[in-house]
Amino acid sequence: MADRLMTARALAAVAALLLAAGSSAQALSDPTRPPLELMSATASAAAPHTPLQSILLSSTRKGAIIDGQYVALGGRYGNRKLVGISATAVTLKGEHGVEVLQLYPPMENASAAAGVEGNPEKVVKRP
Repeated sequence: MADRLMTARALAAVAALLLAAGSSAQALSDPTRPPLELMSATASAAAPHTPLQSILLSSTRKGAIIDGQYVALGGRYGNRKLVGISATAVTLKGEHGVEVLQLYPPMENASAAAGVEGNPEKVVKRP
Protein backbone atom coordinates (compact mmCIF):
# COMPACT_ATOMS: atom_id res chain seq x y z
CA MET A 1 0.00 0.00 0.00
CA ALA A 2 2.81 2.38 0.87
CA ASP A 3 4.60 1.51 -2.37
CA ARG A 4 1.51 2.36 -4.43
CA LEU A 5 1.13 5.71 -2.64
CA MET A 6 4.78 6.62 -3.26
CA THR A 7 4.47 5.57 -6.90
CA ALA A 8 1.32 7.63 -7.32
CA ARG A 9 3.03 10.68 -5.75
CA ALA A 10 6.09 10.23 -7.95
CA LEU A 11 3.92 9.97 -11.08
CA ALA A 12 1.95 13.06 -10.04
CA ALA A 13 5.19 15.00 -9.49
CA VAL A 14 6.57 13.93 -12.88
CA ALA A 15 3.29 14.84 -14.59
CA ALA A 16 3.29 18.27 -12.92
CA LEU A 17 6.87 18.91 -14.02
CA LEU A 18 6.12 17.86 -17.59
CA LEU A 19 3.05 20.09 -17.75
CA ALA A 20 4.95 23.04 -16.30
CA ALA A 21 7.86 22.57 -18.71
CA GLY A 22 5.52 22.41 -21.70
CA SER A 23 3.82 25.71 -21.01
CA SER A 24 5.72 28.81 -21.98
CA ALA A 25 5.32 32.17 -20.31
CA GLN A 26 3.87 34.94 -22.43
CA ALA A 27 6.00 38.08 -22.60
CA LEU A 28 4.49 40.97 -20.66
CA SER A 29 4.12 44.30 -22.41
CA ASP A 30 4.85 47.59 -20.67
CA PRO A 31 1.54 49.44 -20.16
CA THR A 32 3.35 52.80 -20.00
CA ARG A 33 5.10 52.32 -23.35
CA PRO A 34 3.82 54.66 -26.07
CA PRO A 35 2.16 53.17 -29.16
CA LEU A 36 4.47 52.04 -31.97
CA GLU A 37 3.21 54.84 -34.24
CA LEU A 38 4.44 57.48 -31.78
CA MET A 39 7.72 55.69 -31.17
CA SER A 40 8.57 55.54 -34.88
CA ALA A 41 7.62 59.20 -35.36
CA THR A 42 9.75 60.20 -32.38
CA ALA A 43 12.73 58.22 -33.64
CA SER A 44 12.59 59.80 -37.08
CA ALA A 45 12.22 63.32 -35.70
CA ALA A 46 14.71 62.97 -32.86
CA ALA A 47 16.12 66.18 -31.49
CA PRO A 48 19.74 66.93 -32.23
CA HIS A 49 22.18 65.96 -29.51
CA THR A 50 23.19 68.77 -27.18
CA PRO A 51 26.14 68.35 -24.86
CA LEU A 52 24.37 70.43 -22.19
CA GLN A 53 23.17 68.06 -19.48
CA SER A 54 22.27 70.24 -16.51
CA ILE A 55 22.20 73.84 -15.32
CA LEU A 56 23.05 74.69 -11.72
CA LEU A 57 21.78 78.04 -10.45
CA SER A 58 21.92 79.05 -6.82
CA SER A 59 22.94 82.07 -4.78
CA THR A 60 26.40 80.58 -4.24
CA ARG A 61 27.01 78.67 -7.44
CA LYS A 62 26.29 79.20 -11.12
CA GLY A 63 27.43 76.66 -13.65
CA ALA A 64 26.50 73.91 -16.04
CA ILE A 65 27.35 70.31 -16.71
CA ILE A 66 28.47 70.01 -20.32
CA ASP A 67 29.45 66.55 -21.56
CA GLY A 68 29.82 65.36 -17.96
CA GLN A 69 32.17 68.21 -17.02
CA TYR A 70 31.17 70.94 -14.53
CA VAL A 71 31.87 74.40 -15.96
CA ALA A 72 31.42 77.42 -13.70
CA LEU A 73 30.23 80.78 -15.04
CA GLY A 74 33.35 82.39 -16.52
CA GLY A 75 35.04 78.99 -16.78
CA ARG A 76 36.23 77.25 -19.92
CA TYR A 77 34.76 74.37 -21.87
CA GLY A 78 37.36 73.40 -24.43
CA ASN A 79 38.44 76.61 -26.15
CA ARG A 80 35.18 78.42 -25.32
CA LYS A 81 34.24 80.47 -22.25
CA LEU A 82 30.90 80.15 -20.44
CA VAL A 83 29.61 83.74 -20.51
CA GLY A 84 25.89 83.38 -19.78
CA ILE A 85 23.49 81.10 -17.93
CA SER A 86 19.70 81.07 -17.83
CA ALA A 87 17.28 78.48 -16.50
CA THR A 88 17.14 76.66 -19.85
CA ALA A 89 20.29 77.61 -21.78
CA VAL A 90 23.96 78.53 -21.51
CA THR A 91 26.01 80.80 -23.75
CA LEU A 92 29.54 79.91 -24.79
CA LYS A 93 31.87 82.40 -26.47
CA GLY A 94 34.91 81.34 -28.47
CA GLU A 95 37.05 82.12 -31.49
CA HIS A 96 34.27 81.20 -33.90
CA GLY A 97 31.59 83.31 -32.23
CA VAL A 98 28.83 82.78 -29.72
CA GLU A 99 27.05 79.45 -29.27
CA VAL A 100 23.89 78.92 -27.23
CA LEU A 101 23.30 75.42 -25.86
CA GLN A 102 19.67 74.66 -25.00
CA LEU A 103 18.84 72.29 -22.16
CA TYR A 104 15.61 71.26 -23.90
CA PRO A 105 14.95 71.18 -27.64
CA PRO A 106 12.94 74.18 -28.83
CA MET A 107 9.23 73.53 -29.19
CA GLU A 108 7.82 73.99 -32.67
CA ASN A 109 4.47 75.25 -31.49
CA ALA A 110 3.65 75.44 -27.81
CA SER A 111 -0.13 75.35 -28.33
CA ALA A 112 0.14 72.25 -30.55
CA ALA A 113 2.30 70.52 -27.96
CA ALA A 114 -0.26 71.27 -25.29
CA GLY A 115 -3.05 69.79 -27.41
CA VAL A 116 -4.78 73.12 -28.03
CA GLU A 117 -6.33 73.34 -31.49
CA GLY A 118 -6.39 77.12 -31.88
CA ASN A 119 -9.15 77.57 -29.31
CA PRO A 120 -8.24 79.77 -26.39
CA GLU A 121 -8.58 78.21 -22.99
CA LYS A 122 -11.75 78.97 -21.14
CA VAL A 123 -11.19 80.62 -17.81
CA VAL A 124 -13.63 79.48 -15.21
CA LYS A 125 -14.04 81.79 -12.26
CA ARG A 126 -15.22 80.12 -9.12
CA PRO A 127 -17.01 82.00 -6.35
